[in-house]
Amino acid sequence: MLEPWTNELTSSILPDGICKRIAEEIGADNLLKLAILVGGSTFYMPQAESILRPLKYRKIKEEYNNYNAPELAKKYGVTQRFVQQIVRQKPVYPTSDECQRR
Repeated sequence: MLEPWTNELTSSILPDGICKRIAEEIGADNLLKLAILVGGSTFYMPQAESILRPLKYRKIKEEYNNYNAPELAKKYGVTQRFVQQIVRQKPVYPTSDECQRR
């Protein structure tokens, strides 16, 4: 798909700016993949907290033992009440439409 010479792209070649900063953080090859995927379009990138939220909730559920809500609350930066809410939530399964889009 890409020309063979594109593997020579490095962050040092890029002009100063957001693309260079991204390349320095994730690698020039991943920056190029991102450009191919969404280049030229406007899109919203959620904050890391939003991306990590489902994992945080899963970890709380996995580690919960009916007695450690205070420790989990402190570890994950939430309230004890919120820990209780998370562990009471029923699992969310993807709908058939969501599975077909993957």
